[in-house]
Amino acid sequence: MSTLVEVARRAGVSKSTVSNVIQGRVAVAAGTRQKVEEAIRQTGYRPNAIARSLRARTSHSIGMIVPDLANPFHAALSVAVERAAKQHGYATLVAHTDCSPEIEDEVSRALFERRVDGVVIAGLSTGSEVPVNLLDNGIPVVLASFGGPKDKRLGSVDHDDVAAMEAVVAHLHGLGHRRFAFVSQDYAEQSGERRRQGFEQALKRRRLKPAAREDATAIVAHNDLLALDLIDEIERSGRSVPRDVSVTGHDDIPLAAHSRIGLTTVRSDAQSMGQRAIELMMKALRAGGHVGHREIRTNRLVIRQSTGVAPS
Repeated sequence: MSTLVEVARRAGVSKSTVSNVIQGRVAVAAGTRQKVEEAIRQTGYRPNAIARSLRARTSHSIGMIVPDLANPFHAALSVAVERAAKQHGYATLVAHTDCSPEIEDEVSRALFERRVDGVVIAGLSTGSEVPVNLLDNGIPVVLASFGGPKDKRLGSVDHDDVAAMEAVVAHLHGLGHRRFAFVSQDYAEQSGERRRQGFEQALKRRRLKPAAREDATAIVAHNDLLALDLIDEIERSGRSVPRDVSVTGHDDIPLAAHSRIGLTTVRSDAQSMGQRAIELMMKALRAGGHVGHREIRTNRLVIRQSTGVAPS
């Protein structure tokens, strides 16, 4: 791998002149610049991004922490963040954690060591201290699709999960259902726990308690992927959706609207959420501080054919 010294030697100039050409901060004579640029091409020299960030105090990169990239919602959110950041001249480093506390800690340390300018987080394990640790190290943080700890330095573009669960339960209750179950993924994610709590609060307002999954006539899934798995499992067991069991999801991924599925779900706009997260991040970076802004979105219930009248 070629070095700056080799470039300087080939161009017949000093190392500082090569640095000035690369960084473009100091005027360099056209002839000298041409010699340096030619030497860079001949040697294949690539300036070290981390070393540049140490001098410039910016890496022009944003970290993105995602609990489950296999989930189409998180994938769409990551793409939206990457595209929005690119418009501002920033690269995006995406890290998948499986909602593992150990992996979350490793990822946050790696992003800090790479001197990212900010971090967008799409989900974390329950009780994670990653946002506060990043903030304490001077890195602005925006949470996208969940609220996180009550730290005034944080930015967040959040869902109103309590309102969403109320809308879901109200819809199913109106169809005559009285035996409800909530199904979440195997790991403890903050948004999942909050949706469960919202679900239980909605039942309590109707003087109902959660039923066992096998006894329920209405199953509320934490997200669309879980809901699709549930529908497949129910149909394979010889029962029918929604004749025997109604199923709802959350996120409204593209597959949810497929004519053969027709999943009733809560719509979340991953694209606008990712764009807004980067808007908040860029504003904070320009100001040289933390984001310190929170907003909550009310998401719409989309009713399709996976929910129906409770069986008699």
